[in-house]
Amino acid sequence: MLDKEFVLIENQVLKNRSSPEQTLYLSVLLQALLDATKPAYKGEPDTAILERDRATAWFFASVGVTAEDFSIICDYADIDPSYMKEFA
Repeated sequence: MLDKEFVLIENQVLKNRSSPEQTLYLSVLLQALLDATKPAYKGEPDTAILERDRATAWFFASVGVTAEDFSIICDYADIDPSYMKEFA
């Protein structure tokens, strides 16, 4: 199921991409999504757990600087923040 959703986002990105800057912000969103959804494993370093938790929190923060940063990145990437949160 996740592969289908990535293809849908990739198609939207390729169709709407208009600048290197937008590609950069889309890459930030993609990396955060990858970080948030990375599976846990036995013996995982504490730093990996912390990074996964931070990425997840970045998607779902509703107030404060973190939420504002998320909205700004989505705006620059030309992605609806509500859609991105729902997707994540």
